[in-house]
Amino acid sequence: MRFVELRPSPDGGSFHLHHRITWLKGLAPAARVAVVGMVHDVALGERPDWGGVLDIDGEHVDLAEGIERIGETGDAALVIDAASLPDVTADDLALDDSDLDGAGLESAKQKLQELEERITSLAEELAASSKVRSDMTAHLTSSLAQVETTAADLLDGADGELGRAARLAQRPDPWTGMSGVPERMAELTDQITAVDERLSTLPSGDRPALAAAVAIARASLVTGAVPSPEAVALAQAWSSLHQRLRGLESRMEAAGGGTEAVAERLEVARKAARIAEDAAVPRQISAEETDKLEILHEARLNAEQKAGRSVRRGANRAAFDEAEQNLQDALEPLGYPTWAAFRMGNGLASVPTEVLAEHERTQTELEAAELEWAMLMARIESDTELQDVLSALDKALEHATEILGSNPTKDDAGSAETVVMEALQGVTVEASTIGVDREAGIAHLREALTAAGAGGHETLTSDAAIVALGDSWTNVLMAADELAIRLLRDRERATEELDALEGLGDGSRVDRLDPERAAVREAEKAVARTRDALGNVVDARMQLHMLAATELNLAEEHDDHLVQRESAQVLLDLAVRRTEGRTNTGAAVALAERVPRGTAGPVPVVVVMGDSPAKTLDRLVALPDDVQILIIGEGQGMREWLDEVGADVAGQADAGTLV
Repeated sequence: MRFVELRPSPDGGSFHLHHRITWLKGLAPAARVAVVGMVHDVALGERPDWGGVLDIDGEHVDLAEGIERIGETGDAALVIDAASLPDVTADDLALDDSDLDGAGLESAKQKLQELEERITSLAEELAASSKVRSDMTAHLTSSLAQVETTAADLLDGADGELGRAARLAQRPDPWTGMSGVPERMAELTDQITAVDERLSTLPSGDRPALAAAVAIARASLVTGAVPSPEAVALAQAWSSLHQRLRGLESRMEAAGGGTEAVAERLEVARKAARIAEDAAVPRQISAEETDKLEILHEARLNAEQKAGRSVRRGANRAAFDEAEQNLQDALEPLGYPTWAAFRMGNGLASVPTEVLAEHERTQTELEAAELEWAMLMARIESDTELQDVLSALDKALEHATEILGSNPTKDDAGSAETVVMEALQGVTVEASTIGVDREAGIAHLREALTAAGAGGHETLTSDAAIVALGDSWTNVLMAADELAIRLLRDRERATEELDALEGLGDGSRVDRLDPERAAVREAEKAVARTRDALGNVVDARMQLHMLAATELNLAEEHDDHLVQRESAQVLLDLAVRRTEGRTNTGAAVALAERVPRGTAGPVPVVVVMGDSPAKTLDRLVALPDDVQILIIGEGQGMREWLDEVGADVAGQADAGTLV
């Protein structure tokens, strides 16, 4: 039974297969899984979703009809790792080829048993490691949940309120006159010591450089679209700059001068001033209002005439009082105390005294807010570190705009940090355009990992595993940078307060700033909890990184032993054949005997190339003619090998229609 033609989907294209050996090129990882799954279905007599044509005893039939004839093979398709295909001699397994008869059979069995035991042991170690990973991941999740995202803002706000209260109390130093100065100084000294110790344990490395090395190495392993190394590195640089910016803004906020806080106070002052100014500006009396006053005044005159000059109260006097009050009620909102004042005025309403006072007060507050803003801008301009970060962010955004083709923040109302980073992480390029071969890409990544202080990669041989460790250590550095900024900010803050407290004596007097100081201490506790949680995040990510290195080493050894077991099984098959007196036609025959067979013949064998060179396929040529072989993977020198064996033995099919 052979595949002649395969159609992955009704609407997609089809590809033809060679009757003996077919290299399916251009397969993505998911497509490779799909091929193996399809062959498994056919081997088990199950109809796959594919269409196609089978060759059964020289007759071409539809795939669905052919499966009906084949029936079950009793086993699934044989999938072989190409690494197990090179010619294996007895010497490779410490066996004497001449002893493959008699006692050699027991030696081969013993070797196979040892491999089986080690494979089982490695599998158990991997399972145990998986449990540890699950516990570590749960710890990381818990630590992330304990990070109080508002803690830093609360502390900055409390510091700012204390500073403003000190200015109002005419105390330039907010800690002057506090109680418990010695205890506070000891507390701050311990905090600085703890921060320094924690900083000394943090890993540090060039995140953008490592991210670029990871992207380049990944591109050297695959074909097709891959993350752009340039964009990935810029995304990490962008994130790092924003981390630094948050730390610098926190420092300014603690002094009561954060841009958001000052801008908000300025906006409130401007709004209040506009309202007061509108109220204080005299306005023109309208014709309708004048007519209403004239009518009310006429009514008052009529009531006065009826009431006369008598002081006695009666119906007429009550009507006069009412008319007098109505006129007064209409005059006062317009700013006129009497009818005479209205008649003698210039046609403009006067402004009440309390309105003028409110206008003057809001103007004073506006001037103070504008001065505070001007001082903040001057402080920002004079802060060289802040200016360097802002300049670097501007340049990074220009670079991102060049890469993306447009400014991602222009029409997006989201956070600039998130919008730009996500846009850059989505940029892909063709792997072939990077121009770095596999060996050079992995060597460069190893150097970057070493420079960044990452361990665990030295003993790894799998290129994909080294790339995975690169991703892992990048996450470690991101968490470490976030914690470092928090630690440095807290150290600076504690040092400033400690300097202010030195020389104050016992500070026994307690003044009216104590409520603000108490608020600061409560906010400090929240920041300390967050600082501890961030530290736990860093520790958990470092532990997960080292666990990943251990797991990858175990997995490599496990896979290597699987290959050795495959080879040992071949040797054992040869030994059995000799002891039974059967003719030895080579390891290929022993392999062929393990190919599942149905009523229509052998099921096609699937060979996964992995990192193996094409020459490892030489043994396949010796397989019986009725065994069809499908090769998946981009083996080194595949096209040259196809030319060597000739078109009557092997061919290639472009399976790029598979997704």
